[in-house]
Amino acid sequence: MADIRTVDLNLLKALDALLDERSVTRAGERLALSQPAVSGMLTRLRDVFGDPLFVRAQRGVVPTARAAGTCRPCKAVARRVRGIVATSAF
Repeated sequence: MADIRTVDLNLLKALDALLDERSVTRAGERLALSQPAVSGMLTRLRDVFGDPLFVRAQRGVVPTARAAGTCRPCKAVARRVRGIVATSAF
């Protein structure tokens, strides 16, 4: 298991986009990043999770069981972070 102190939490945004888009190129467009940048983030995600996470398919990528299992928790974290950032009063 990766130590949370060493994990780049920006990778969760890439994972979220990849889960939705099922394409490295489209995920990059959504994140305003290049395809090689997202590919590099996917490589780092694979290291963190110890799983390929996505495999190439005829059109885009298909999530592995491990990646599919992260979908709900990843969406929940993204919602909570958006809520924290959107809160204007402390």
